[in-house]
Amino acid sequence: MRWWPGSATPGAAVGRLDTRLIRRGAARAPLGAVMAILLTLGATRALAGIVLPADFSDQPVVTGLDFPVGMAPLPDGRVFVIEQFNAKVRLIVNGAISATDPVCVIDEVVSGGEQGLLGIAVDPAWPSRPYLYVYCDASVPGGTIRISRYTLTGDVAFTGNGALSIDVASRRDLITDLPDAAGNHNGGTVRFGPDGMLYASVGDDAQPCLAQDDSTLHGVILRLNVSRLPATPGGPPAIAVITPPDNPQVNASNLKRRLIDAWGLRNPFRFQIDGSSGDRFIGDVGQGRYEEIDRAPAHGLNFGWPYLEGPVTNLTTCDTSSALTAPIAWYDRSAGFPSGAAVIMGPVYPFVLTLPSSSGAAYPFDYGGDAFFSDYYNGFLRRLKRTGSTWAIAPPAAGQPSATDWGWGFEAVSDYCFAGDGAIWYCRQSASVTNPRGGTGSIGRIVYTGTGGGGGPPATSALTVNPPYPVPSAGVVTLGYTLTAPATVRVTIHDARGALVRTVAGEARQQAGAYPLAWDGNDERGRRAPSGLYVVRVRAAGLVRSRRIVLVR
Repeated sequence: MRWWPGSATPGAAVGRLDTRLIRRGAARAPLGAVMAILLTLGATRALAGIVLPADFSDQPVVTGLDFPVGMAPLPDGRVFVIEQFNAKVRLIVNGAISATDPVCVIDEVVSGGEQGLLGIAVDPAWPSRPYLYVYCDASVPGGTIRISRYTLTGDVAFTGNGALSIDVASRRDLITDLPDAAGNHNGGTVRFGPDGMLYASVGDDAQPCLAQDDSTLHGVILRLNVSRLPATPGGPPAIAVITPPDNPQVNASNLKRRLIDAWGLRNPFRFQIDGSSGDRFIGDVGQGRYEEIDRAPAHGLNFGWPYLEGPVTNLTTCDTSSALTAPIAWYDRSAGFPSGAAVIMGPVYPFVLTLPSSSGAAYPFDYGGDAFFSDYYNGFLRRLKRTGSTWAIAPPAAGQPSATDWGWGFEAVSDYCFAGDGAIWYCRQSASVTNPRGGTGSIGRIVYTGTGGGGGPPATSALTVNPPYPVPSAGVVTLGYTLTAPATVRVTIHDARGALVRTVAGEARQQAGAYPLAWDGNDERGRRAPSGLYVVRVRAAGLVRSRRIVLVR
């Protein structure tokens, strides 16, 4: 077996857990008490055709890649792809590899096993700041991981063929001494949040107790300010230069501690950031019991490794003095997964997407705020939905392959992203998780092919919802819906993060016909909802239809 990322022994179930704080020494509640749901999965499937719900399609983008590991989209639809072991940066332009290929080969990278070129991010101020950020195991000096910035040249504004290139001499290092003594548990994601900060995941470097020592950079998510770096090559800068002033430990005497956003993680190989809220969703690869998904809606959280693994407490002599935050979801990897298990965090589907008028289709509004995750070895793709303060496997979509699995066939997938077309893009490393071969990696995308994307229902639907009026609104919003058959109807208003704002109508049985609908702009307590984007959801006849509402106060 070639790899993957810090996996140990097999596993086979999924659950969910209310997010809560657990202090060291406190007894963990039994699964039933925390509303856990165990959802079993059978034996590992060989790589085969991808299976998705009705109205969704798998479409290849490019093939013939050499162990691609990560992606980063540009605002104009181009997508960078990095190859792990040869350290190449490649570029997809209009569905094909760029005329200039590779964009570059990142310098001084150690590769093999879990090491190599692992993460990539584009500066949020592109194209005025034409920078690419990478995360890699460094050969100079040995035993370290570095985060570096490179400057892109070429068709930056995408007025021609879109080709770009990098001179490795443009490299400016941000950090050059992240721990890499063990060669595994490397972390490897770099992504920008909506706050403009660069977040990076670092594994525990196979030293579990150090994940609870926040004076070291083991098992952490870093939060870095790159806006003050000069445009010239060089680095690394003084830590004060890249420390955001609102980091949770900004005044710590230990300078590296000032960079930590979250800690208590084992191997957070892939995390994603909700573009509307900034929440970090972290796939933390387990040891022998559970794979887990952690959510960081705030800065300074401790996710408890090695004291916690999934929903259980490990016996450990490691010291922790802070409150621990439990995962929002997990699955049992302790039996039934012959090839091992490794969680890969997928994206949080946005409530609002700006799509080109000529192409692209947003998923139905019911997907807004849902978090996807898959397993590298076992290939299932699952979808989490938030209800209040809890997360659970979403109700099955029509035609999905099982009650728990939204999709099958995602073995060897190592990263996901959005690329401006409404689809979820994925990066597959090879054609086999047990016998990988160079040149078999690929990029694909999951496309919505139905007629109800973005909340616009088909004309013949059993439930239709009229557009809201006026848009934007300073107060009362009027709209309406039509039923073609009797149904039980529920109407709710949600904010852009998916949180419930108001129940307008709850489980009312209605006959076929047209019904007026209005929202006065107030929340459940009668308070005026602030300016912003909202979504009205009408549920009836097994359908969910949604419309955007914009309030301007």
